[in-house]
Amino acid sequence: MVSVLSTFCFGERYRNQTNKLIESLQPFSDNILLFVVTDNEKEITSYPWVKVKNIKEYNPLYLNYKENYYDFDFSVKRYSLRFALENGYNKVALIDTDVLPGTRFSIDEFNNCFLENYIVGPVIYNFEKEINSSSDLGKRFMWYENYFKVNLVKDNLWMPEDCIQYIHIEKNKFKNFLDLWDKCIELKYENNLANVPAGNIDEMSFCASFNGIFLSNNFDKTLNVLTPKHEIWYR
Repeated sequence: MVSVLSTFCFGERYRNQTNKLIESLQPFSDNILLFVVTDNEKEITSYPWVKVKNIKEYNPLYLNYKENYYDFDFSVKRYSLRFALENGYNKVALIDTDVLPGTRFSIDEFNNCFLENYIVGPVIYNFEKEINSSSDLGKRFMWYENYFKVNLVKDNLWMPEDCIQYIHIEKNKFKNFLDLWDKCIELKYENNLANVPAGNIDEMSFCASFNGIFLSNNFDKTLNVLTPKHEIWYR
């Protein structure tokens, strides 16, 4: 079974980081597929197992991306998931492009990170704490609930942080999840909702919960399988 990752990168520095990711995965390339959505596909290292698409094929507005962290719309990452799904894959690790294989990385360890009908990750936010701290993460989640007139189960609700997420969803449910995520981003801009923090994981978490997809932490399985190598994001 092929192991699938997807990522997104904009600007020269992060295209270079993507190429570093590609070279680090090359020893495992017999079992790996990487889907990349970018602003310049010609600058991405070409291998048969690396699939690249320009963001203009999904949404040309993202070519005019903001170059600082607080204005950049990290929800663009959803298009790299759509790219994988269009190619028939519904078990995908969605990662920031400055993530690299860790000391425990192997194909078996990677595949062991997934849970069926779950979005899981090694770092999580607790919804109740976000609400109690008046975080925009909690506020936006509840705004979407109000708009769509639903009251989702929020007891023990976890929001997997956006730099590494292991996603395994049935294909039709996956498409519905992404379509709703598109709608939430449209509503975010129409209603001038806050853009930060944490990669807009509230939209992702809301759309997952709305579609009966579970969210959880799997630190025990994912520790040092993939590892963030963050520098300073867009500035």
